[in-house]
Order: sequence, then C-alpha cells, then structure tokens
Amino acid sequence: MRLREKDKCILRLLIQNGRLPFAEIGRRCDVSRQVAFERVKRFLEEGLAEGFTIRLNEEKFGLSFRAYILIIAKPSESLRKELINFLQKSRNVRRIQLLFGRYDFFLELLFRNKDEMTDFIREMHAFEAVERTETFIVYQTLKEKPEDPFLALLDADAHTDTNADTHADTNADTNADADAHADAKDTNRQKSGKGEEQ
Repeated sequence: MRLREKDKCILRLLIQNGRLPFAEIGRRCDVSRQVAFERVKRFLEEGLAEGFTIRLNEEKFGLSFRAYILIIAKPSESLRKELINFLQKSRNVRRIQLLFGRYDFFLELLFRNKDEMTDFIREMHAFEAVERTETFIVYQTLKEKPEDPFLALLDADAHTDTNADTHADTNADTNADADAHADAKDTNRQKSGKGEEQ
C-alpha cells in the first residue's frame, strides 16, 4: 500500500498520541476532520493499523519482574501443540515467537516476583515437549519505544518522496529548457529558410 504524505502525517500523529481528536489531526495535517476520520478508518480496514489501546505501566501494576525464555522443544507436532496451547493461555506470557536456529521458541513474560516466575517455569517444564530452556531476567530497561521503527520508516519515506518530487521537478525543468532550445532552433531554421527564398 502506497502512503501519501497526508497519510504519513496522520499515522505519525496517531503513533505519538492515539487520543488526538480527528479535528486536531486534520488541523495539523491540513485536511478536514472528515478526511482524517476516513483515512484512519481505511488504515483499520486494510490492516495497516490494528486498533487503539491504552499503554499501562507495568511497575505500577506490580508486574516489575520481566523475563525472556528460550526453549528447545522436541520435534513432535502433537507435543508442541500442547505446549503452545498452554503458553497462549498463560496471562504471564506477553509474546511467543517461533525461531530458526538452535532454539525453537522465544517467550517474553511479566511476573510480580521471582517466585511467580519459578512456578511458571516449573509448570512449563511438566510438558513433554520441553527439552531445555534458558532464562534471562531483565534488571534494567534502557529503552522501550516500539513505535520508533515505524516513525523512522515514515520519516525516511517522507524524505524519499521529497527527493523524488524534487528530482521530478528538476527533470521537468530540464525537459522544458530542452523544448525551449529546440523551439528556438526551429525558429532560427525557419527564418534562415525564408531568407534564402528571398
């Protein structure tokens, strides 16, 4: 899907603040409130945006214990399905990803404390699919900005589009100069021909 500059403006604003009123989005992106609404509706319908939600503070809710777990699993499909079913239902599991390479699963988890994590790992190891796990505990988060790659992409696209527009304008000017030069040559040729006829 090719995004216009107005689309990118709207997306950048929504990424930074999903609560902005459509009237304000329209004002900042130089479109009407109705146009802003229709653009956002189209983003949702086409799957470019997947919805709007509030971002909760983990520590304020007591979920300050974050961990990542890598799993080596047995190749049995039925055993893996049992494990995946357990992981998908667990409220402590924030993310499950399948990997290429040495490990098969990557888990991102949130707990209230170490004991809660220990109980989870013990329960997970009860599944026959689990051969080995490696756990990493986060003690400090230096950056958590999931929106940054999208903003960088939108900004890069905007820069590319600007360059493309500039290049197109330069080509247009060059072509116009060439046409003017050709017209001048034709005019001179015609004048020369008339002079010879006389």
